[in-house]
Amino acid sequence: MPASYNNNIIDFYKYISYHLLMNVFILFIHITFACLWVGGMLFMVFVSSPYIRRTPFKDEAFQNIGKRFSNIGTLIGLPTLFITGLLNMHFLSVPYTSLLHPESLYQKTLQIKIHTFFLVVLISILHDFYFSPKAKNSKKYAKITRILGILNLILSLGIVFLASALRYNM
Repeated sequence: MPASYNNNIIDFYKYISYHLLMNVFILFIHITFACLWVGGMLFMVFVSSPYIRRTPFKDEAFQNIGKRFSNIGTLIGLPTLFITGLLNMHFLSVPYTSLLHPESLYQKTLQIKIHTFFLVVLISILHDFYFSPKAKNSKKYAKITRILGILNLILSLGIVFLASALRYNM
């Protein structure tokens, strides 16, 4: 067996190992930021909000916590989820054009997931940068902010459900 043959095999395995490692790393980042996004919202709903509502400084606390979560979740998390999602599509050899014209159940589910993601981004921007700053001085805006936050959580959980369905080629 020629030495070049062995080198080609070694190079092939290095290439496969590198791409597999990159695929796993990108997926890890994607899942971590999805956990941060959805977990942060669940924490707000079930842990911090019930406590904060009983404090005398609740308006200020909601504003400060919300602003901090917006900076991390909306400004860093959502763009990271978008970029790593596109990279995951690339590593899985899913053509980007399939989002416009899905040919399989998997592609249709992915299309719905991405459209739902864009809706979450839109609601997040409205919630974080338009309604939330006005909520401190207006019960109307505070109610709209709460409704948008709950809607965002429901849609985000829907995205997690769709991601789970994708795991089984649905």
